[in-house]
Amino acid sequence: MNIRLLAKRNIQGNAQRYLAYFFSIVLSVSIFFIYASFIFHPDVVHANIPGGQLISKGLIAAEIVIIIFSVFFIAYSNAAFIQPRKKEFGLLTLLGMSKSQLRKLIYLEQTMVSLISIMIGVGLGFLFSKLFLMAVSWLLAVEQPISFVFVPEAFVYTIVGFVLLFQLLSLLSLFQIGNAEVVDLLKDKQKPKKTPFVSKWLIALSAVCLSISYYLAGTMSLNNSYRVLPIVFFVLIGTYFLFSQSIVALCSRLYRKKKSLYGGTNLITQTNLIFNIKDYSRLFFLTSIITAVILTAAGTLFMFSADLKKQGMDNIPQSIGWIENDASVYSVIEPSAVEKILKEDGFKILYEVNMTGVPITHMLPHMRTGESSENRSLLISESDYNNTAALRKIEPAKLSGKEALYIFPYGGLDYQFVHKGEQKELHFGDRTIQVTMIGQRNQSIVAPIKAATTLMVVDDHLYHEITADVPLKEMARVRGYEVKDWEESMETSSEIEQMSNNPNHNQLQTRAPIYQEMKQGSILILFIGLFVSLLFFIVQGSMMYLRVFTNLEDKKIQIHALHRLGLTKKEIRQILSAEIRILFFAPFLIGVIHAIVAYVALSNLLGSNLFVYSAMVIATYFLFQLLYYQVTKKMYGRAVINSIK
Repeated sequence: MNIRLLAKRNIQGNAQRYLAYFFSIVLSVSIFFIYASFIFHPDVVHANIPGGQLISKGLIAAEIVIIIFSVFFIAYSNAAFIQPRKKEFGLLTLLGMSKSQLRKLIYLEQTMVSLISIMIGVGLGFLFSKLFLMAVSWLLAVEQPISFVFVPEAFVYTIVGFVLLFQLLSLLSLFQIGNAEVVDLLKDKQKPKKTPFVSKWLIALSAVCLSISYYLAGTMSLNNSYRVLPIVFFVLIGTYFLFSQSIVALCSRLYRKKKSLYGGTNLITQTNLIFNIKDYSRLFFLTSIITAVILTAAGTLFMFSADLKKQGMDNIPQSIGWIENDASVYSVIEPSAVEKILKEDGFKILYEVNMTGVPITHMLPHMRTGESSENRSLLISESDYNNTAALRKIEPAKLSGKEALYIFPYGGLDYQFVHKGEQKELHFGDRTIQVTMIGQRNQSIVAPIKAATTLMVVDDHLYHEITADVPLKEMARVRGYEVKDWEESMETSSEIEQMSNNPNHNQLQTRAPIYQEMKQGSILILFIGLFVSLLFFIVQGSMMYLRVFTNLEDKKIQIHALHRLGLTKKEIRQILSAEIRILFFAPFLIGVIHAIVAYVALSNLLGSNLFVYSAMVIATYFLFQLLYYQVTKKMYGRAVINSIK
């Protein structure tokens, strides 16, 4: 018997404990290798793939996330493997093994597991990289699929990177043994657990931090998106003390209600919980944050992709829209030419926009500094606005006398440039018109380009009074066409753009190309993000699995004693199920609450009701969590029950 053989047998003997850890590392290495294969692919490096450089940047960011996450997971797992084996290390020391030999044994075990997982991970990554390239080729809609080639850089970066990472973390984990005496190692598990202590001040701090974070998230908009970092800070602080203090206090309070202890197996379940909750607090904190991150990231990507069409229609009001700076002529493109192309390509025109207005200037506050500066808008009549608003199913404006309504085109930006009752001067040439503002609407009705980016709506009588002697050549004309099935009008839109006299691409706007480009990008980001979210989910489940199986031997001793006292196997299964259920779903519940608050913030940012999408994401995640719970419960229950003689 030598140390190398002993390390090999220890791995075989702890195979069940290493299973989830091994699977998580293999998945991490595989995804890292697949992404690296694309990043260093010759066609991507030499920019032969349209959009390849953009995807490459996204994948580099994902690689960094995977590495950072792997550091925390491996460090946590190494600690979880060493802690329950202190008695074993004490026995080996008692039998004559020196501290250096003990450290060598632990180092060899971790090195063997890491090398095997890296090799298998790289192998699986190489096998599935072809499928990944095919999927990316389809998403990018390239004419020729991205070729499958051998990428040496992917092998080097993956193998060398993960080997160095494992070696560094393995060496750091050896310090956990320290200089503990044999008796301390042997009796580590026999030390009695004290009733956990809680602080009312820390409980209050938890409540305050979470309340602040939820308030900041619930009232967040585009103009105060800088709140993200403070929200994350308060959520982390609040969640940590929620589990380390508030939940501990709640369990202690429940434990003092003696009547509840005498029902079924509650006495054993609650007693185990009250004395283990302090140990569980760090795991609960980590897994709840991971759950919140997964749900928020996956939900954000899914919601943005699902809501993309609505966003396109909100921000680009018509399928084809343009502005003529001189309303007396059509210098950008003739409407008849647009109608002809649409008819030839089989697109039905749902409605058209044709309105004229006067370019004006007025003073508006700057969003950041609040200082007033000159801004341009297009002055239009109330009837023109209401006619187009009716076509877009927008509430009409109601004006009279010298009242005006300011139209800002971006609904997601919750900033009030004007206020009800405010007196404003509108300048046109050497003329000045005094109006009273009735408010502001953040929604567009015509293509927000050039002079028509923002609109100033006034009463018809006032409009005609202002523009009575203004020639058409000093006015601007806004044209637009909304067509049915506009998503399919890519080629038609491209043809219209080529026919137009729009050299700077700032007077004509088509919705389909912008939508398709955003859709393609969002699908790719969703595709990449789902891989990373899957990795996070597997790792989070693995941490729970590790926590369950590291205490397996102690649990067997406890259950064996309870069985001798008269508990049936059915009651024992109830105890085990309750403990695992708390472990899996307590942090899940908190993570879901965090994610729901994040979804509220996202709904405010996008100006959409995302309840259905968020419910779908949470339900899907819950089903996966439930599956993971059932598998762990079955394996754990079988391991414990089979030990009963």
